[in-house]
Amino acid sequence: MPDLRPSPTHAALKVLNRLRARGIGEVLALGKERVRQYISSSEELIILARSSGGSPPASDDLRFQDATAADGTRYAREIGTDSPSTFAARLSDNTHCFLVSSGEKILHATWVTTRAAWTREVHGYFVVPPGDCYVYESFTRSDARGKGVYPFALKSICAWASDEGLRKIWVGVEATNGASLRAVGKAGFEPELSITFRRNVGRLEVSGGKCSDEPPETLCLSETI
Repeated sequence: MPDLRPSPTHAALKVLNRLRARGIGEVLALGKERVRQYISSSEELIILARSSGGSPPASDDLRFQDATAADGTRYAREIGTDSPSTFAARLSDNTHCFLVSSGEKILHATWVTTRAAWTREVHGYFVVPPGDCYVYESFTRSDARGKGVYPFALKSICAWASDEGLRKIWVGVEATNGASLRAVGKAGFEPELSITFRRNVGRLEVSGGKCSDEPPETLCLSETI
């Protein structure tokens, strides 16, 4: 199944877990930023892609794994964006969470879907072309950034996708996020399209990337699935 929009209950559980894992300071800062975005904001999302394939990167220190519901407690504690229950509820045959760990510590988490994923910023679903997959909601701990962990995860996902018979991998990155753009470039991704979105007192305007074909030939944005 797709990675659906969180229900009010799940949204509340996610916020409570973020409070426990990351503290009230981050939650207040996040709330302040979302109020600013609601009042007035303008952003651009770059959509990049590459073909699946390649060998999984070798590392003596890093371990790549396809998470299961049993990893929910670790994820809730070390990543903090989901509670154990909301983490488990999101997993399915079509939606995976991949973890990069060093020892027992999770350094990075990335979600991948072959169907569709809800995206709060554009208030809609990114729909994946049949036979492809979409990488989203990637997070690297601050103490692991700049050490090649994200490119390691992306290259591992590309190898996994090939083993699964998937054709192409898509990823979206904010145009202002230079570090992430460099990381996906190192993993072989190239820009395919861009989506801009603006808010003015809550009114959302999105330009580019909307779904028109059925089935879609590129990653595209739909209000429903």
